[in-house]
Amino acid sequence: DAARERHTARPEFARVLLRCSFLVDGTPVGTRDHKTIQLAEGGTVEVLPPFAGG
Repeated sequence: DAARERHTARPEFARVLLRCSFLVDGTPVGTRDHKTIQLAEGGTVEVLPPFAGG
């Protein structure tokens, strides 16, 4: 949400983010409630845009 809010002038960015997959420290976030995801200090968040027809 924060990334989309920071880039309101780029609606295409927000649209793509809604379709991305996210991994936190190598574990897919999937459909889990985002409020339950813990971000560790120095952890890694990967954002995978849709590709190969996905």
